Formats: sequence, structure tokens, C-alpha cells
Amino acid sequence: MPSRHLVRFAFLALLALAGCSTPPPPTLTAELPLAQAVGMATDEAVRRMEDGRGLVRLLNRSVPLYVAPVLDATSRQQTATTVRVRELIAVHLKSQHRGLELVPFTAAAAAVSEVRLDTTLTAALLPDGRRATDRLQLDLRFVSLKDGRTLARSAAAVADAGLDATPVAFYRESPFTMLPQATDAVTAAGSAGSAPLSERERTVPIARLDEAGLAYSAGRYERALTLYRSAETLPGADAMQALVGTYLASVRSGREEDAREAFARIVTLGLKSRAMGVKLLFAPGKTEYIADVAISKPYPDWVREIARQAAEVPSCLQVVGHSSRTGAQDYNLALSAQRAGAVRDQLEAANPALARRIETAGVGWRENLVGIGSDDLKDAVDRRVEFKVVDCR
Repeated sequence: MPSRHLVRFAFLALLALAGCSTPPPPTLTAELPLAQAVGMATDEAVRRMEDGRGLVRLLNRSVPLYVAPVLDATSRQQTATTVRVRELIAVHLKSQHRGLELVPFTAAAAAVSEVRLDTTLTAALLPDGRRATDRLQLDLRFVSLKDGRTLARSAAAVADAGLDATPVAFYRESPFTMLPQATDAVTAAGSAGSAPLSERERTVPIARLDEAGLAYSAGRYERALTLYRSAETLPGADAMQALVGTYLASVRSGREEDAREAFARIVTLGLKSRAMGVKLLFAPGKTEYIADVAISKPYPDWVREIARQAAEVPSCLQVVGHSSRTGAQDYNLALSAQRAGAVRDQLEAANPALARRIETAGVGWRENLVGIGSDDLKDAVDRRVEFKVVDCR
């Protein structure tokens, strides 16, 4: 063991380093296959973090690390590729960096972690504005859970024909679009009037929702339901994500009444926050709903619930239609407007009191969340109608 004087010297040196700002990630131009890019970016981020944490190496103590879920930066979804990236990071850290102790993907483990690794994937853009299906940028960031500082960052450019943007089951089946502004605002703050949450307090609900999502993906729906319900009570949790999880797990568990109650709460929260990202997905090039009945079967019930609650608030609804990025722009603008009109008609049929309180708009592909133009489940969320709560004119 080092002497007390040596430890004290190392500790003072660490404090001095902590006061320095973290340099930005390097600009990487070489495009690498996914596994190689993940390994290189992980090594670079660990090296940069260790440069500022010499005390850890000196004391020969492992650092508990929570690897947060990897997200697509634009759609805010987890996909087959984001899941693969997280797996590759975990394998690489375990095999190459013994000074970092990976903790399980649970809230209990996250609560005792010292560092969180955040990772996002951003697809490259093609000349016509579509997102590339085989190229992306990988960004890693180590965050101190003690004080929220960024300890290190790194980035890598990926070129790999095996990238798969298919959303995982939760996001594929979700009735709600997880908008970044809504998600970040809810997660970053505590309850109304409470003190701001620490980085560790923010991490615990992230991990609980992660734990629930993993149970859902594994088909353990009763377990997922328990975890999603518990996440709803955690300070700083993304309330909408927890409610959506409660809804989906209730459906999968055969709890029809619980599912209806959860969806009603989703609509209530959406109306209250004026962020009604409830999504209705459409078949390519049509104003009919997507053919996958596992996704579209509950749509009539959703429309009726939205119509019921929307008629009880003083606000109005804007129904916004979207399209995927295939075909001519003018055609898609018209198609998206037709989709919005079809849903408006359904809302007014469900509750005539909404007549003259609904306006429609079609935005074509301008607000794509995926934007690859594959016209399948990968970009199904781009062919949607969603709702905005607006003041009545």
C-alpha cells in the first residue's frame, strides 16, 4: 500500500486535475466497422478519464461504472444497433479495462456507482437529406455521479453495412413518441418546488426504467409491470416513459383494465403538459393504419379516449400528419395532410363536441425521427399522426 504522504499528494493532484475543463472529443475522420469503432472510442475515453483520475490507479481500486442505455440521438429510440453497441462496450470494458467494475443494469447497482457512461449514435446525412443506413457517429461520455462533471469524452465514425435501425419492442409498440425536449425536461428536474436532483439521483430512475425495459424485451411482462410502476414514484423519473411502460406491460400481461387506465393517464399527462405525442402509424403511401394488428389494434380505443378527454379541457388540438422520406415532397405533404384529416374525422365522430376545436396540418417528412426512407418497421414512426395541444383561436 502507498504511504499516507503519497496518497495525500495523489489526492491533491487529482483535485487540481478536477478543476480543469474536459477537452472535447477528438474529431475522427476514419470510418471503422462498428466493433472496431466501439473499441477504439472506449479505449480513448478510458485513457482520458484515467489521466484525470490518477488516484484510482495509485490506490489500485476498481471504479464502479454504470453503462447507461445507448440511444439514437435523433429518434430517442433504442434500436438493434444501440443494443449491440452497449453489448460491445460492456465486453470491451470487461476484457480490456480491469480498473472499471461494471455494475448490473439495475437501479440498486446504479445507486452505488461512481461513474456513468452515456453513449449516443447519430446517423450521417446523405446529400438528399436522408439519414444513412450504414454510417453513423458514436459519442461516449463518462460522467461523475458525485458532482455531474464530464470526466472524459470520445467519438468515432462508423461505416458498417450491418447497422440495424429496427426499434426494440418497447419503442416499436409504444403509443407515445419520446420527444427529446419532453424526456430531458422531466428527467432533469425533481418534483415541483423541490431541490434540483444530483447526478446520482437522476441516474437511479434511468436505471430503473432500463431494468424494466430489459425485462419487457425478455418477455418477463409481470416483472416489467412491477418495475415500471415503481419507476413512476421515483423523483426525477421520466413520467411518460414509465406510464408507457406500464401500459405496454399491462397489455402484454392480459390486464386490459390496467392498460385502459394507464393509457388514460398518458392522455391526461399529455394534455396537461401540452405534449401529446400519442402516435398513430400508417401504411406506406396510404391513409390506412399500419397493417401490423399488434400495433394498430388498439387505435380505435386510443382515439375514443383522446376525444373524450380533449373535449373536457379548454384547449384545442392540432392533428399533425407525417410521412416517411420516399417519393416527391409535394406528394408527401398532401399525404400527411390527408392522414391528419382522417384522424380528425375519427375524433369528431367519437365526440361531436370536438367539432371546430380541431385543426390539421401536414408536414411531410420535415420532422422525421428516423428519416432513412426504408418504408418498413425501421422508419414506421415517420409515417405517423400525432397531436399538439394549442390555444383555441
